[in-house]
Amino acid sequence: MKSLSLLSLVFAVSASFASQAAQHDEQHRVGAQLFGGSASYNSSDQDGDGVTHVYFYYNYQYDSTWALEAAYNTGMEADEWECKDDSDDKFTCTRNDKALFGLGANELDYDNFVLAVKGQYQLSDNNYLYAKLGAHYYDYEIGYKGKTMVEEDGISFLTEAGWQYDWDNGMSVNASIQYLDMGDLDTTNLGLGVSYRF
Repeated sequence: MKSLSLLSLVFAVSASFASQAAQHDEQHRVGAQLFGGSASYNSSDQDGDGVTHVYFYYNYQYDSTWALEAAYNTGMEADEWECKDDSDDKFTCTRNDKALFGLGANELDYDNFVLAVKGQYQLSDNNYLYAKLGAHYYDYEIGYKGKTMVEEDGISFLTEAGWQYDWDNGMSVNASIQYLDMGDLDTTNLGLGVSYRF
């Protein structure tokens, strides 16, 4: 009976090492994250200053803890919609187009090119906590009905922290919080993402 228990333990440990070895041999990861949150411009944070962005990235995992990340991010203002039930199951929706940042603007577009370092801590076989710190080139425009009111570009930093679940087939999901500093414009966002490790 003891030998059967010992054999089961050896099998479980070797399967665990095989799973980790497979993940260590897969040094590349590509993924995308969808974020939503709030923005502030010159410390103006008011209702209606919502943003959304999509973050596309590539990771090179150079050991079990550290990875180098290159990414492209594109974002815009997030408008609220109000829908009313008219009659006969028909809905009328209107865009709640509030002014952004107290400037009278109603448009925000931004793009970022990112280079970051990602560190991860393994909680269990497939669960990880991670954090990123990086630099990025940013370019944004704030406007009203197609007319540019503010335009700025430069280099700044971003941070992100989150949780990631890796399946053995290479697919992963994650949830995170991200802070982007873009000079006078800052965003704080919650995100969900998927990635593939190979």
